[in-house]
Amino acid sequence: MKKLWSFAAATAVVALALGPSGAPAQELSPRAQQVVDYLLADWSHHMHSTSIPLAMENLGFEPDDGFRLELGEFLRAHTEIANNLKFWGANNYILTPEEKRIAKQLINTFDLEEELPTLQMLVRELESPEARLKDRLGFLREAGLLVESETSPIGYELVRQYGRWGGPLRHNYHTITIGDQKPFDVW
Repeated sequence: MKKLWSFAAATAVVALALGPSGAPAQELSPRAQQVVDYLLADWSHHMHSTSIPLAMENLGFEPDDGFRLELGEFLRAHTEIANNLKFWGANNYILTPEEKRIAKQLINTFDLEEELPTLQMLVRELESPEARLKDRLGFLREAGLLVESETSPIGYELVRQYGRWGGPLRHNYHTITIGDQKPFDVW
């Protein structure tokens, strides 16, 4: 009963999130509301921490970077709707597993060597085509982890507080599937 109430209360907060004037702070499209409702229901299960991309996939939506960023902005602005957002940070829910791997590689290399890897090093380490890596680096910039830099070997630098950007678990994830249930993420 408690989980059902928690989900219902969180959904009400999403539907009624009000700004200082009492007007809706941010309207969600029906499609975006569907994803948020899915996430809140998923997160009400012990240990579930499903990301926006996996929720979209489970709902049958096509991948859409702009839509993920829109949802991410909503979650960043409304961390009060779920403990997952308070504990782990909204930024972790925006990235795909591929993008989390790239972010971890950038951060780990920077922490160990005090410089970012070259694009060729990323291609080799992540076994990903250069064009794909360039595209995902651009997305990481749009998501807020990177800023453009003319002096960086990859054209980007990590944001100043990069260690906090991904929350306390810094882009860790595991996707689990049990029987014929839809997959879900855990940290």
